[in-house]
Amino acid sequence: MKEKRFWKMLTNVKVISVLIILAAAVMAVIGWHEAKEYEKSVLAIYAQQQDAYVQLVLDQINVLDERSDEEIVQKILGSLDTSGRKYWTLTKDQALLFVKDVTETNRYKGLTTETFFTSDSAARFLQDLEINRVIHETIQMDGVRYVASGVIFEYNSAEYKICLLTNDTVILDNNIFLSSKIGLYVFGVLLLGLLLVVSMIFANVLDLREKRMKAMQGHITGLNKMLTEQAEMIREMNWYHTRWSVFKPSAMEMFVQKIVQRQIVPVVFVSVAFDSEKQRNDFLQKAQILLDEKVVRFERESGDGLILLFLQYQVQEMEKALEQMTLQKVSFRIERRMECREATELQETYGSFMAQISQEGEKEHGTDHVSGI
Repeated sequence: MKEKRFWKMLTNVKVISVLIILAAAVMAVIGWHEAKEYEKSVLAIYAQQQDAYVQLVLDQINVLDERSDEEIVQKILGSLDTSGRKYWTLTKDQALLFVKDVTETNRYKGLTTETFFTSDSAARFLQDLEINRVIHETIQMDGVRYVASGVIFEYNSAEYKICLLTNDTVILDNNIFLSSKIGLYVFGVLLLGLLLVVSMIFANVLDLREKRMKAMQGHITGLNKMLTEQAEMIREMNWYHTRWSVFKPSAMEMFVQKIVQRQIVPVVFVSVAFDSEKQRNDFLQKAQILLDEKVVRFERESGDGLILLFLQYQVQEMEKALEQMTLQKVSFRIERRMECREATELQETYGSFMAQISQEGEKEHGTDHVSGI
């Protein structure tokens, strides 16, 4: 029972939709995390290459015969390519000797490294620099992220720190990398979109199948009920087969009650009279062939007449059925007929019909006594 409830909950469209959205959200977070890790790996590879470049510049500085501050700036750093997003810095102890280019250097002349490297990550990077060993770190300055490579070298008892700072957009906005990154994002979005669409279609198919199954179950239930009713009717018809039977007047009340319970309408009550017993017998014989099971035959309490109940017949249909009897040269007279179209009025119509027949029977016999039904 628990497994059935659990499976029903899993196949619920709302539950499936929530699970799909959660799965898509988790996959999106994982994809975003993997994209960031991809960027970090690209920056790490670039940082290693940048370290080699800084080491090359350091080797050039070391081979200089005269390594004064001006010699280093003019012969080495001044000749290197710099821009707003990739530049060099040179510090001696805590003083700034070179930043980007000559113009930028003049702006920071007389200032310390703390003035330029203002962020905690940049200050920590400077503190971690080692002598003659290039290291790299990703730092933040003024809201911009840089891949920084640096090293310390000594000359004349003074420590020099040379650093190369590259804005990460120089690396990440590279055409090849950017196109690859965009391609991965597009692929990820399409994959998530496809997952959502396919999952939603699957959920709707399950919902539609469940609705169809419920409708089919309702249809099967209705058919079973109908079959049960038909079986019951057939069973009762086997007991009281209308084609071969003429029922006693006392059975009419029971038939009417059954008709009311099952709401079989319309019903036409017909009183038929004959001039002789032979006409009556001839009528009953022909009725076995010409009238169907929905015409129930009852004897009259007096005389040779019959009372016919046409079930689910209208007056016009009743007249056509009896007309077939006339065409077969069957002699009879319709004394009275009464139609009822509503099941709620059937009992009252029956009582009224029988009362009229009783009154007519009393007039024929010249009595004022009203016999019970």
